[in-house]
Amino acid sequence: MALNIEPASAKFAASGGVATHHIVNLTDQRLGFKVKSSNNEHYRVKPVFGFVAPQGKTSFEIIRLNGPAKEDKLVVQWAEVPADEEDPQAPFKAGAQAGEVILPVKSE
Repeated sequence: MALNIEPASAKFAASGGVATHHIVNLTDQRLGFKVKSSNNEHYRVKPVFGFVAPQGKTSFEIIRLNGPAKEDKLVVQWAEVPADEEDPQAPFKAGAQAGEVILPVKSE
């Protein structure tokens, strides 16, 4: 796997909350990422798009809004990007995707 999420799962109260996770690049290539949610009504993610340096890591925040308890997931898609790419959305608009990691998200 070229990319990991730390911690590998998230738990929230149904009433809401905030958690910080890290996207870890295990490769020697610069990676772009895009975070997708199975439940856009109750979850917000910042940032949705971004870059991770070779062998580096970057943080992202998950915000859980008040709503019924259930199990959801975040999907972090990734693709190799050139060092001079400045727009993190561009590779995904062009259809690039090398892989994805699923982050289980549970509210209780």
